[in-house]
Amino acid sequence: MFRAPRRITRKDIRQPDQFVTLARQCVSFFTTHRMTFVVLVSTFAAILAIMLGWDLYRGRQNRLAASEYAHAVGFYHAGQYKEALEALNRLQIYRSSFYSQLGLLYTANTQAALQDTAKAVEALQQLIGKEKKEPIVRQAAFISLAYTQETKGQCQEAVSSFGEAEKIDGPLRGDATLGKARCSALTGNFKEALASYRKYLTDNPASDRANEISVRVQEIEAKVGEGSAGAAK
Repeated sequence: MFRAPRRITRKDIRQPDQFVTLARQCVSFFTTHRMTFVVLVSTFAAILAIMLGWDLYRGRQNRLAASEYAHAVGFYHAGQYKEALEALNRLQIYRSSFYSQLGLLYTANTQAALQDTAKAVEALQQLIGKEKKEPIVRQAAFISLAYTQETKGQCQEAVSSFGEAEKIDGPLRGDATLGKARCSALTGNFKEALASYRKYLTDNPASDRANEISVRVQEIEAKVGEGSAGAAK
């Protein structure tokens, strides 16, 4: 059944529009809490400005650190160790940058090239003591420290440093295992040396050094009598 549309009366027209009512309520609420809104907006703007400024600052710091690092590496490979150390010292100003960690590695290598192993060890220990560092950087620091200790004849300490590097999952783990084996043999701990050499062969069966390490294992086994004992059984 057809129903005629409802007629709009004068009473309906005089009633306030919902949109207008809502708008008036919003204006009233803003007017009442105007200071609160001003403070919130100002705080948000300040936080946004600080975050943007910090990002710009960090970006600039990283660019400056990268430049100093590149200069230092260039000097190092050119054999200009004094100039390399000067650039590396400037690099440490940017302590929050990843390049400062790499710089400590090059500082140690540069000091070692200058035969100053004490300062090389100091730089490496400083790097190892940092709270935030990439695993590969930590591993490289322990490896470099171990090599420096081995050069100084501190083989027992080198075994420990190589062992720390070996615990880290990284590309230098094999070098750490071989270093640990080598220094263990130098200290007369042939059992530990054999264990490390065998571990290297197990972990790296396709290594170019596999034959060399196998021969080394046989030499140590013969030295400690393991080879003959095994044959007697």
